[in-house]
This record gives sequence, structure tokens and C-alpha cells, in this order.
Amino acid sequence: MTSCCSSVSRWYVLVTNLLFICLGLAFLVFGLLGYKEHFKGSTLFPDSYFYLVAILGGIIIVSAILGITQAFVRSKALLLIYILVVLVALVYQIVIGIKVYKKAADPVGYLAPLWTSSPESYRLHVQDEFNCCGFNNNMDHPAITSECNPQAGKVLHLAPCYNSLVDYIKSYFSKLYLVLFAALAIELLALSNAITILCTQRSLGDAYDRHQRRRSGIKLDEISVVDSPTTIVGSHNHLTEEEHKQYIYSSKPHEPYANYNSNSNSNSNSNLNDSHHYNLYGDPDRSDSHQRLNAHDERVNHYY
Repeated sequence: MTSCCSSVSRWYVLVTNLLFICLGLAFLVFGLLGYKEHFKGSTLFPDSYFYLVAILGGIIIVSAILGITQAFVRSKALLLIYILVVLVALVYQIVIGIKVYKKAADPVGYLAPLWTSSPESYRLHVQDEFNCCGFNNNMDHPAITSECNPQAGKVLHLAPCYNSLVDYIKSYFSKLYLVLFAALAIELLALSNAITILCTQRSLGDAYDRHQRRRSGIKLDEISVVDSPTTIVGSHNHLTEEEHKQYIYSSKPHEPYANYNSNSNSNSNSNLNDSHHYNLYGDPDRSDSHQRLNAHDERVNHYY
């Protein structure tokens, strides 16, 4: 049963981390393509976003490799490192998703300062991609071309870039942050799986220790919780080996111990009559007083 559960857990780890690798590769490719401006509208993304997403993809790939390795190595230290890397990727991904969401929630507030502060070459590239002229209107900071020269009256019915750019930001930025937040489910799955394995290893380790102690044949004296003169298994008992065996294997286990107590009591009574031994309380003065009192009573009885 244990080997079956271990095999299922291993395959579960492998599948989870293979999905993790696919996710990391997707983020890495997106970051590289955006940095090289290989898709329409990539210039509207801040350059830092592509760096962040590419780094996130690299972190996810590294954590997935650690997870796959841990499935075969079964190292607690490696598992803890894996959990730490996944947590870093999780927090890092949330931060990127929040950044993208803020831009998607306020596209005008993002695009207006970007358009006015960008050089003419940047605006020209955007106008060529979206086939527009100017931002709010044709006179709003256009990049002058043969088709977009409002001062010379050459616009050729080109619409402003406002609507096209706002729609693009709402659409593609929203898709990006939705992917980032949805991908958190895979990371949470990997994290929960790693924590489950960690707890399982700990419980199996405790069970193994108990099994080893059970097989080691530790004596009762060494594991006894109660340690007093009145207990049979305590380290202070004074039973001889024969009496101990008789107590254990007797059908009436209390009789030997009772005999032992009666023998002890008879020895104690004889000690009380001996003037050279202590009384029950270990006080020699009180023992002498008791003997003198008995002698006085005997003399009185003899007199009468």
C-alpha cells in the first residue's frame, strides 16, 4: 500500500512539474518575443514587463526541474528549496499581475502621457502599426508623414489613434493579467503537493522510528514512565530476578508481590524489636524511647 501511494505521488509530482515547465516556457517565449517586438502592439507594453515575465518564466522552469529531481531523489533539503523557489515565483507573479492590471484598468491614464512624452519615431511606429494619425485627434502630437500631415492638410481620412490604442490595451493587457492570475493555480497546486510530501515524509519518519524502537527490544526499565519504589517496572524496585519472573509468569500475578510485601513487613517488625536497628521512620531516638516504655510496662505488670 505504501509503495502504491509513493508511486502515485511520484507521478503526480511529475505531471504537475511538467505543466510547470510548459508555463515557464510560455512566459519566457512571450518575454523574448515582446522584447524583440515580434507581435503587433508590443511597443505599447513597458519594456520592464517583458523582462519581468521572462525572469518569471526562468524561475518557474528552475523550480520545475527541482521538483522533478526531488521526485526521484527524495531529499528533504531539496524539497525545502523547491518550496522556497515556488513561493518566490508565486509572489513575483502576483506583483507582475497587479502591475498589468493597473494599466488595463486605466488605459487612458497610461496612454496619454506615453504618447506625449515619446519621441516622434515611437509615435510614427505606432501610427504605422494601427494605421492612425495623432492621439485624441489628428492635431494631437502626430508623427508627420506623407499620409499624416494635418498642418499641410494631408490626413487622407486617417482616424486618431485613441480608440485603437485604448481597445488594444483593454483587450491584450486584460488577457495578460488574467493568464498571470490563472497560472497561480498551477503554482498553488505544486506548492500544496510539496507541502503534502513534506508532511508525509515527517509522519513516515516518526512511524519508522517507532518501528525501529519496537524491533530493538528496549527493556521496560528503560522506557517506564512511572519510576517509584512501588512499581514493578521502575528502576528503584528491589525484586530479585526470580521474584520478577514469578510475578510476570504467574497466573495470579499479585500473590508473589503480596508475599514480597508480607516478607518485607515481617522483616520490618523484627527490626522494630531489635535495639540496634531503626524504627519505621528511621529515627533511632524514637526507637530507644519505645523500648524503654515497653520495659517499664513489664516491670509494672510484674509488680502487680
